[in-house]
Amino acid sequence: MKIDSKYKFENSNMYRLSELKPAGVKLILDPKIHLTELLKLTLFDLILKKVLVIKKVLKKPHPREPYLTEYTIVETAENFEKYNPNQYEKYFTKRINKESCFQLKVFIRAIFKEIETESKYKNEIIRDLKIQDLFKRDFISVSFSIFNTNQKGNKLKIEISEYLEEVDRNIENLIEHEPEKALKSVMMTKGNIIPLINLKFELIEKLKLVSIVGATKDNVYFDYYWVWIDFVRDFDVSLN
Repeated sequence: MKIDSKYKFENSNMYRLSELKPAGVKLILDPKIHLTELLKLTLFDLILKKVLVIKKVLKKPHPREPYLTEYTIVETAENFEKYNPNQYEKYFTKRINKESCFQLKVFIRAIFKEIETESKYKNEIIRDLKIQDLFKRDFISVSFSIFNTNQKGNKLKIEISEYLEEVDRNIENLIEHEPEKALKSVMMTKGNIIPLINLKFELIEKLKLVSIVGATKDNVYFDYYWVWIDFVRDFDVSLN
């Protein structure tokens, strides 16, 4: 699939890449993905959509403590009140409001403890994103909570993988010679930039520059998009 072929993209199963949320795409690509990775992708998507925001703040751990300590906190963002979350996203949205904030890892650990099983969370993603038709539903799979894509899911998995691999192969050359086309190919995937977060720092900075130069009031989404990518590259959500 040519990454600059908008018509072909919009008229194939690959269009679902831009329609699905990152946790759903990753589950299709890797049905055995661990719960912590799905939680991280869900959190990042909520950040991208400006439902939640993550900040670094300096605070004294105790009033008598002479030194400030840096904490990473999560708060609500500008779209929190008008966002309609899926069930699997409500683990994040129901425990926070405009007046509250949490240390990020405390917030994630609380969510992790609330989810009864990994299979429950995966089933919620599959149901909420209406991708049941992509997974096997035979007796053994259902009885033993085994997640595997079926023939239709495998076809979409191949198309998604091929598209993302092609973007990954060509993005450096496009950034150097056709930066607007490179930006377009990245933005087409919206939050689903799973292999692109490993781009060289210099290449990401060039894409940022292209987006800033071409920015208008209608695509300020770009600016937040780059903040999100930077955070993905630096953040470790380890629950150890």
